[in-house]
Amino acid sequence: MRIVVTWWMLCMLLFSTPCIADQFAIITKTNMLPLLTDAQVKMLYRGRLTHINGTHVQLADLPASSTIRAHFYHRLLGKSPTQMQAIRARQSFSGKFIPPYELYNENMNTISQWLDEHPNGIVYIPQDWLSDQVRILYRLDDEDSL
Repeated sequence: MRIVVTWWMLCMLLFSTPCIADQFAIITKTNMLPLLTDAQVKMLYRGRLTHINGTHVQLADLPASSTIRAHFYHRLLGKSPTQMQAIRARQSFSGKFIPPYELYNENMNTISQWLDEHPNGIVYIPQDWLSDQVRILYRLDDEDSL
């Protein structure tokens, strides 16, 4: 009986993920940045792009423990958190990349405050967190592929 209950709970956790978004928005609060292309977004988050139209941008990441962060990187780049950490460690060690600023929690107030403090800041959020306080640079929807 205990095994059945354990398997049932495991299946429920694996297959019932309504709180994990499949749609993300890359946002900012500045009007100086243009809308981003798929290639630009992937290059930004892979650490291969730090300027857009001559403007240096700063990226923010949700906390390392965030399931939203893990799902975002899987959807955008097909990478796990461990793979992203390894990529960024290599880039940081070589001096080619400054990793995104890691926010201390995953709520919209923290994100909004960080964007206020960083005029060229860019961050990803689930689309259902969107408000009229931010500007959408890119949308990663269900139909987008890797």
